[in-house]
Amino acid sequence: MEITETERLMLIKKKEEICGLTLRNLDIARDSQKELEIKKNFTTILSLLSQVASYSNSKNVNLDKFTDAMNILFLTMSKEKLDNIWVSASIYVQILCNYANSVRFDFTKKGLKIIFPKNINIGSITNK
Repeated sequence: MEITETERLMLIKKKEEICGLTLRNLDIARDSQKELEIKKNFTTILSLLSQVASYSNSKNVNLDKFTDAMNILFLTMSKEKLDNIWVSASIYVQILCNYANSVRFDFTKKGLKIIFPKNINIGSITNK
């Protein structure tokens, strides 16, 4: 499916939105009181990636590993908040932010190709 110039601009805007949300998460990653905001931001990031993926005809578009990593992050955040430690959670936030910003959108003559980073490693989740 060929992508129009308007669609390209919209997809670039979504990528910029993802970057903005990750930058916000990085700003607040060490604050356990911001847990809900971080979770909302990551949920929005996943939604944006899903929207972008719907424009792709790539067979490699699979957000399962990102979703799994996000779920592990959410569980870690909740547990660490209860335990008053908040160490791994802030590190996982940083890793997941970098992963989300590393997703590449390549516009081709035939449409959009999405390229995911080779590795994501949060807890027991890895996409090698």
